[in-house]
Amino acid sequence: MLKQVRKGAYSWSTPDPADDWMMVGHLFVRNTCVVFVDPPLVPGLIEEANKLGKPEAVILTTQNHTRATRYISKKIGIPAYLPEMDPRAVDPREAVKVKEIGDFKVYKTGTILGFKAYKHMEDYVLLTDQKELLSADNAVGDSKGNVSLWPHWYNRGPSGPAPEEISQGFRDALKAQFKDLVKATGATSLLAGHGYDVIGTLQARASEL
Repeated sequence: MLKQVRKGAYSWSTPDPADDWMMVGHLFVRNTCVVFVDPPLVPGLIEEANKLGKPEAVILTTQNHTRATRYISKKIGIPAYLPEMDPRAVDPREAVKVKEIGDFKVYKTGTILGFKAYKHMEDYVLLTDQKELLSADNAVGDSKGNVSLWPHWYNRGPSGPAPEEISQGFRDALKAQFKDLVKATGATSLLAGHGYDVIGTLQARASEL
């Protein structure tokens, strides 16, 4: 179920029950502890994580990715960390699920459990100690190793806006911010919440956007 991205980092995926795409989660082993990032729920996930270390926390890069946060945090008794966001940028259905998580901690830009957190439009990206950027929706990899930014990768599902409803101004700002982030952080890989990871070539791929 868990696919090794590199030593100490794993990913897994499952179809989104509401939309026509795959949800991807990542898991990191820190010494003897395990941190989940944007985790979708699949059978056996907690058992597999326990084999790698003691679960420590769940971190989301957007409040629009509640996914299995409530289940994991309550099932294991670990804290959940959600980024500070403008409520207007959170899908109303996800806002309800955020409240259902119960007690959670809110983080801003800075450092969170060994990751560096940066703002990318209304979402956040996390930078690992191995120069990997974790992005929820705004940036994904495709099957050819290219980077695709919202909404270019997006096939409209029943719950989302049509791509043409997303303004050119938003698209331009998102691209500019992403290119600046990649350059400033020196990130070499992208670990995305949808689609494919981009391993080792992120600087070159981002410059092509």
